[in-house]
Amino acid sequence: MGMASQFTYQIENILESILHGVIVTDTRGRILFWNRANREMFGYTEQEMLNRPINILFEKDSKIPFKEILRKCSLSEPVIGRWHGIRKDGSLVWLEVRAKLVKSENSNPDYCVISLGDIDKFKDTENRLNQSQAVFELILEDISDAIFTSDEKGEILFVNRAVSEMFGYEKDELVGKNLKYLMPFPFNESQDNFMEGTLSAGSKKIIGKDREIFGLRKNDAVFPIELVISKIRLEGDRVFAGVVRDLSVRRALERKLIEIGNEERQRIGRNLHDGLGQMLTGIRMLSENLAKKLNANALPCADDVQEIAELIHEADEMVRTISREMVQVDFEKSGLQVALDNLCKKTTKLTGVNCELMVTETVEIDDHSMALHLYRIIQEAINNAIKHGKADSIVVRLSRNGHHTSITVDDDGVGFCKDSEMGDGVGIQIMKHRAAVMGGTLEIQRIDESVTRIRCIVPNNHEDFK
Repeated sequence: MGMASQFTYQIENILESILHGVIVTDTRGRILFWNRANREMFGYTEQEMLNRPINILFEKDSKIPFKEILRKCSLSEPVIGRWHGIRKDGSLVWLEVRAKLVKSENSNPDYCVISLGDIDKFKDTENRLNQSQAVFELILEDISDAIFTSDEKGEILFVNRAVSEMFGYEKDELVGKNLKYLMPFPFNESQDNFMEGTLSAGSKKIIGKDREIFGLRKNDAVFPIELVISKIRLEGDRVFAGVVRDLSVRRALERKLIEIGNEERQRIGRNLHDGLGQMLTGIRMLSENLAKKLNANALPCADDVQEIAELIHEADEMVRTISREMVQVDFEKSGLQVALDNLCKKTTKLTGVNCELMVTETVEIDDHSMALHLYRIIQEAINNAIKHGKADSIVVRLSRNGHHTSITVDDDGVGFCKDSEMGDGVGIQIMKHRAAVMGGTLEIQRIDESVTRIRCIVPNNHEDFK
């Protein structure tokens, strides 16, 4: 078999494997090639159709006769049309027809290559796909988890009923909107960066991972959610599917546990102050009186008893300090701003570290629970700056606008490594948890070579702190 024959043989094998009907004719319309798909479409075998005119396959009143196909092909015009084809049994099949004239080199004759597709099969396939999509959407409708899909820019393509119920929107209000539409500040500002992150080489750290952020309902209430993103390819496009779970109940339980902890903390603090503290005070006074009597009568061990009395006094002071720190700060009388000012002054007095509160205008926080969380975050940040950062100066800032409340603690200490005890310790984790309970975020960063900053931003419209 020559090279040309081998090539022709390979081409014929390729055309035989194509699912569409392929017919090759000469310029007179005589069929030279007939692939397997045509047999299924028309009912004729290859032996029955070779060297027969193609016109027998089409109705006489066809809008595009074979001569018109050749004319358009000779002008290098694309030929696309729809015909009713006639099967061997006389029945009709609705076909999509595409044709192209192949001009041969030298003295070889030209050929017409015609591709045929069964429109009824196309429609049947389309109907099956539509039915599959309908079934898929019905299944998603009955799933309790909120599910959405979006494109790579974050534009919402689909939401199920759970999403609608969770966020308070009708479906048609969400489709076409960007995902940031469902996020409060500051998460909506970082949405674009998040979508870029899912497309980057490091997207494995995001795709398929649980991510706790906050959602924004239609009534502007902020609530905690857990978001899991998956990436799929659909017809060459990247599509993201997300599952959203409402964490409000879990957060409510966590707040209750914190409240119980605060109550237990207060109880222990009061017991230390009123019970152990008073007992130590009484023992100290008895010891001092005994030392005076021994000293007055020139009896031995007077100095030892006086030393015991001083040690008891130190223990008494330590117990009272611990009890004061354990008893909950009273914000109802003084407010958070005054409590923070007192905290800064006490820090300066006890540690020698210059600690200053800066407030541009009066900040009033009515919710006692939120005020306590903010106070504890600042208290922990100050302790970290002194203990780990070895700071000489600390600046606490408190601000509030129509959207959020912000607290910032800057110190001039040595900073810390993210892998260090401070960056990964229990104190930092508790601070982050307190911020999350309020619907906020906590950031720790080194501003420059001389300033470490801890910043907490809390939205004012968190539904649990209204």
